[in-house]
Amino acid sequence: MFIVPLTSNIAPMETISQKKQTEDKTEGDATFFDIFESLVNNVKETDAQVQQDSIDLMLGDVDDLAQIQVNLEKAATAVDLLVTVKNKAVDAYNEIMRMTV
Repeated sequence: MFIVPLTSNIAPMETISQKKQTEDKTEGDATFFDIFESLVNNVKETDAQVQQDSIDLMLGDVDDLAQIQVNLEKAATAVDLLVTVKNKAVDAYNEIMRMTV
């Protein structure tokens, strides 16, 4: 599981079409879209691992139950992180919408 660190170089979120046009960015310029996309991919990967572990457990092909527990905790943490980031983004959006110009 790879967790992307949040940096101070976060740029505004771009649309998908703009993102595809500007793929030659430097590595340090991570947009919110990139970070959120990596969080979603992380959740998908950990969920796939947990699903495979479940199948292996039912078939009796498991030698290390501790690793299954670790994978379950990784998946739960990944989902919690994604939900937290989503909630903070929605809160920030709502705060911006309440601002008077």
